[in-house]
Amino acid sequence: MILRLGQVELFVTNLDKSKEFYVDVLGFTEVERTETNLYLRAADEFDKYSLILTEKETAALGSFSLRVSSPEYLEVLQKKHEEMGIETQYLPKGTHPGQGPVLRVAEPNGHPVEFYHSMEQIEVGGQNGGVDALPMRKSHLQNGIPPICIDHMNLRVKDVDKALEYWQAIGFSISEYVQDGEETFAAWTRAKTSTHDVALVKQEEAALHHFAYIVDGVAGVIRTADLLADAGYRDNIDYGPGRHGATNAFFLYITDPDGHRLEIYSGDYNRDTDLPPIGWTKEQYDKKGRLWWGPSVPDSFFKTTPVNKEWLKTPVQK
Repeated sequence: MILRLGQVELFVTNLDKSKEFYVDVLGFTEVERTETNLYLRAADEFDKYSLILTEKETAALGSFSLRVSSPEYLEVLQKKHEEMGIETQYLPKGTHPGQGPVLRVAEPNGHPVEFYHSMEQIEVGGQNGGVDALPMRKSHLQNGIPPICIDHMNLRVKDVDKALEYWQAIGFSISEYVQDGEETFAAWTRAKTSTHDVALVKQEEAALHHFAYIVDGVAGVIRTADLLADAGYRDNIDYGPGRHGATNAFFLYITDPDGHRLEIYSGDYNRDTDLPPIGWTKEQYDKKGRLWWGPSVPDSFFKTTPVNKEWLKTPVQK
């Protein structure tokens, strides 16, 4: 089965500026750097990294990756996609450090998706056995907020109902949705029990709206706003802080130097995945779903990040 969202890769235009924003200010942990890539981890994560910044000429969503329950399940997923007529590419070893086999998929809405099982883990043991320290017990080395763990993606798709056919076919359930007449305007889908791993919202073309990291409670969200303003990034605060009606999350949306939107997130709920979804009408959602309380939604909030146009077209370098 699919377990959760595990990684996001962003194409950025200046790796040094991105490092300053994500590592020096927000407090992500730099794990590894190459000439073109920066690998970052949030404070509570056991995976070696969850955020990959790749320097390119044009900013875009490079890909996002979902972790599955076993290496064998990659074969199950490949067969499912082939039966749906969806192009796939199986790599016996991932293109990034610490990755095991990867299944790349040409997701029908145009989003670049990978599935993986194996990822190098943070060492917790001491030289003489036992436990030295868990990943989160490095607070004396941290700066920034810091982010705790990766949580979800919010994607724009042309037809939410058709998009849901795909995501439900690979095992995702719906936690909440917004109905607009005869069509679905938005849906929050998940593999885990919290409100979403992948949200789908109607837009004329496929794009990334935002990706999200959890921080330590409401105070962590507020601290992020203080931190950015104090560090000279006040203009990078896009929207919030506030409370969503849908999902119940406390939020702050910020943008990085390339305009990628990151939601700093806390406080959504957990609910069993077999329970029926919660439905909003479009009128209800516009009135109190998107925003239960907080500042008015700015026009900038509707800007999006394009997706990787070369997905499954660029030869893989082994």
